[in-house]
Amino acid sequence: MVNSSRISAQAIAGQAFAIAVVALLVTGWWLTARGMPSYILPGPLDVLKRLSDFVLNSDLLYHMGVSFLRVGFSVFCALALAVVLGLMSHASPVVAAVVEKPVLTFLNSFPAVGWAILGIIWFQVSDATIIFIQVAIILPFCLINVLQGFSLIDADIDELGRSLSRSRWRRFTRITLPLIMPFLIAGLRIAYGICWKIALVSELFGSTSGLGYVMMQAQTNSDGATVFATCLVIVLIFALVDRLLFRPLARRYSVNAGRA
Repeated sequence: MVNSSRISAQAIAGQAFAIAVVALLVTGWWLTARGMPSYILPGPLDVLKRLSDFVLNSDLLYHMGVSFLRVGFSVFCALALAVVLGLMSHASPVVAAVVEKPVLTFLNSFPAVGWAILGIIWFQVSDATIIFIQVAIILPFCLINVLQGFSLIDADIDELGRSLSRSRWRRFTRITLPLIMPFLIAGLRIAYGICWKIALVSELFGSTSGLGYVMMQAQTNSDGATVFATCLVIVLIFALVDRLLFRPLARRYSVNAGRA
């Protein structure tokens, strides 16, 4: 009881400190913005009002939904491709030597802006171009985690799976996938965060929809409040999905891994 009370008191103190820090930062922001033009540094109330437009304005809701779908689909594609490459590497030492060294080194070091420019040259301006850019950039982060997960699968477990079933799909879903799931979740959380960081950049290259397009219009109109509000929308979307989906998944599979 004493330990639990101490832990709860520490949690309350930590939350109070976090709230105080946020309040202090917002106050400093408000005081600084009072003496500056709104197009350079808008005040918190202006940004909050513009932030509410993303819920009330149907056009802004559309752009927010488009970016969300692009990010979600890009993360799914990158993770699926990483799993395929991981399976091939796990099954063949030759493929593993190629994927884990030259391929991964190339993907890790290739500039993000280079993918954006090449995507425009190869596919022109389209949703497919934006998804290609995002997948190419976040793929190495997924691949590193997937390869690490496969590397920890014991050969005896593979042998046991082959003795229990001849179906590769059954062995993958019943044995391999649960074992690498903690690594998939870790790669998923990293890739999702990074994908939101680059979503605006990929959409700035000529897209006519999405939050990047909203940001570009705000830059043209010197609308600092919209720029701030767009960034905060991304932060809120990321925090909401991470809290409601990724964190519960991470806790679930970390507990299962600990029991195993």
